[in-house]
Amino acid sequence: MPCASTGQDGEIRAGATLAYVDNGDGTITDVNTGLMWEKKSLDGSSHDVNFRPTWDGAFTVHVAGLNAANFAGHNDWRVPNVKELVSIVNYENVNPAVSPAFNNNCASGCTVLTCSCTRSSFYWSSTTGAPNPGGAWGIDFQFGDLIADNKTVNGNDAIRAVRAGS
Repeated sequence: MPCASTGQDGEIRAGATLAYVDNGDGTITDVNTGLMWEKKSLDGSSHDVNFRPTWDGAFTVHVAGLNAANFAGHNDWRVPNVKELVSIVNYENVNPAVSPAFNNNCASGCTVLTCSCTRSSFYWSSTTGAPNPGGAWGIDFQFGDLIADNKTVNGNDAIRAVRAGS
């Protein structure tokens, strides 16, 4: 079906504009997907952007801790799948390749209520690599690259939890 002069995305080759809401409780909601994301801090807490677990630790330590603490009033936090993680990449930015909602006011001692931090490095997804079950897909937020890493890597890869939203 031709789309000339319709104003449809196929004609103008544009998708939905990235749009986020800071919920004021340590979370950010993606207006387009409805996903609620954990903000990251630089305060040594469980939300610290420098916490880098193994793949298993992303589930058993980080996400389990958020759910036990009922973070932001919710106990259904999880590790995002790779498609969800890709959805917050902003290819118009680098170092990190995210929108400002995910990286602003990040300074030593800031909390998830006062800042939002993103490392320019690899973040885990829950998606196992088909050709290598010992690896998992993730995003390197330096440039927004989709890559796989060994699940047993310790101390190199970050985690940002997600939930389905209200």
